[in-house]
Amino acid sequence: MYDLCDIRQIIVDLKKFEEQLKQKTNVSLNEALCLCQTERGTTEPGALARILDISPSRLSRILDSLEQRNLIRRSISQTDKRVFTITLTDDGSALLAKLHCTSIAMPHHIEQAIETLHETMQTGDAL
Repeated sequence: MYDLCDIRQIIVDLKKFEEQLKQKTNVSLNEALCLCQTERGTTEPGALARILDISPSRLSRILDSLEQRNLIRRSISQTDKRVFTITLTDDGSALLAKLHCTSIAMPHHIEQAIETLHETMQTGDAL
């Protein structure tokens, strides 16, 4: 469906999109995705790593960064003391409102590529 030239262009455009996002909001794409997914109710780090398809160690670094900037709070789970949960702080919620209202538009071909990738992962088909 996509040839190597298409994929290269998507990667270049995705990097440009992330640069714009970082300039406007001071968060990376992965940080923004973590915040958005937390807002949607994913509060357990293991589930967050699986949903975002990132390693637990990478997620830990992202969460450390978000926590240092007071965008999230980590606390011990009420139901399982071996697990911690993630919640948005007021600053994190305010940043998400800014992200939802940002004027940065994701290029249409990147949206299509992400949709295709998501469908492919669900069905197990090859790109």
